[in-house]
Amino acid sequence: MITLSRRRLVLGSAGLLAAGAVGQSLLGRIAFALPQPAAMPENFLAISRLLTGIPLPDPRLAQRLHAALQPLFPRLEHQITLLGELLARHADLRGEALHALIEQQPERLADLYEALMSGWYLGVVGDPAKPTCIAFENIVSYQLVRDSLTPPSYCPGEPNFWTQPPRKENAHV
Repeated sequence: MITLSRRRLVLGSAGLLAAGAVGQSLLGRIAFALPQPAAMPENFLAISRLLTGIPLPDPRLAQRLHAALQPLFPRLEHQITLLGELLARHADLRGEALHALIEQQPERLADLYEALMSGWYLGVVGDPAKPTCIAFENIVSYQLVRDSLTPPSYCPGEPNFWTQPPRKENAHV
């Protein structure tokens, strides 16, 4: 049996308390030092609202899409501004006429337009031979019909159905 004197108990407790205070202080500084996610540029959110028709697109998907587009389009912010101005000037155009107009523009605006649409509606961006998946269940095409359809998959329920507790069923129906 280990005997513990009052002096050792007090010194040990004081040491633990000091270690906890120092540790909490250091961990708190580390947590505050972690980079915060960058705020979404307003022009990116505006063009996203315009292209999707959704007033407030999913912020996590917006963050991932913006981050995935940056390496593909080094002048992304400038190109988004140009695309937004072009769409505002030609708000009456739809479908093939709009697509033809965008393809005639410099600055790879057609590529950016297709990447934005693909990211929001399909959840993939990048080279078609090796696309990057940025989302699945929260893409716009599923959000528009989520009240009646679920994304296709091999599971019996909607995406992430296993994260919810099962419904209670009455055995005496």
